[in-house]
Amino acid sequence: MSRGSNKNIGTAKILGFVFIIMIVLAIIQYFGLLIIAGGLGYWGYKRYQIGKAANQKSKSATVLFSLASIFFVFFLINITVHKDETKVAAPAIVPVEQTVKTELKAEPVSANAVQTSPVVTTADPAKETNQKNRLPITLIEGTDGDTFKALVEGKEEKIRLLLVDTPESVKQGTPVQPFAKEASDFTLKQLKKGNLELELDISERDKYGRLLGYVWVGDKMLNEQLLEQGYARVAYVYQPNVKYVDQFEAIQTTAKKAGVGIWSLENYAQEDGFHEQVAKKPTATVNSENKQNNLSSHAKPSAPKKEIVKPAPEPTESTVFYKNCSEAKADGAAPLYEGEPGYRPKLDRDHDGVACER
Repeated sequence: MSRGSNKNIGTAKILGFVFIIMIVLAIIQYFGLLIIAGGLGYWGYKRYQIGKAANQKSKSATVLFSLASIFFVFFLINITVHKDETKVAAPAIVPVEQTVKTELKAEPVSANAVQTSPVVTTADPAKETNQKNRLPITLIEGTDGDTFKALVEGKEEKIRLLLVDTPESVKQGTPVQPFAKEASDFTLKQLKKGNLELELDISERDKYGRLLGYVWVGDKMLNEQLLEQGYARVAYVYQPNVKYVDQFEAIQTTAKKAGVGIWSLENYAQEDGFHEQVAKKPTATVNSENKQNNLSSHAKPSAPKKEIVKPAPEPTESTVFYKNCSEAKADGAAPLYEGEPGYRPKLDRDHDGVACER
């Protein structure tokens, strides 16, 4: 066989290998490129060794090395593009708790600030924080304007509203004070609406073992509503339970100016409590002044009329008598509050002014 034909056969083999390599390149995307580059490099090295042994410069070795370099470069490009596509298609999964914590720690953005990128939030961080401190509760029974019994996490608890004080209606040894009944009725009416939550502050209980907190009826706070209606005053402000004290005092100032509820009676609600005896004095003075003005307005003085004084009726005992709490419950009268028909200290075991509570 001639030398020219051998050369043609060698060229044909190289072209055949090139076509095979192109087919393999089309099928294999990742490590196939690296394998091909390695194979071409090894083949080129062998051709180089053969040419070196014959003291000849091997052109085929140069071609093979060039092809190996090209495939290796393609391999590197392919790996880089694949990583970028993976990052876009599959974003990192962040736990929900970590996302919420990140949102809560975020600095507040000024109204005039220009946002350079969109911010996606799922909820109001302030509401999220408040709701974590709330416990769902179920009303058992009302006591007075600022105290009631409820089921909290399966346990019966006595709850005292924080930072507010309503007039007494059931305290033993204390007469029913003005606006006490209105405050008690208002509180019970709101609590019966349901959807109740108790928001705790720092210290959870007082010295009597009662739970302290802010009661939410839906999206409204009962403590605030009592202040708005003039049925309570801001009181018992003790550290560290002062979360809403500034807010409550602002509401109280508005109620004072409007003269609603307890603020309609001059000097009745004071810093040290409620003074029903003081609240009655201005009324008596006004009545006497009105009488004198009416007498002086007559043109002709008339002879003084004899004042007939009727003796005050003697207090009579209640005609309603329950032998025990079973009778009171059967009659539908329980619970019995002090001062109501049927109430007897004997039925009030814990002496809190409410008999036959359970």
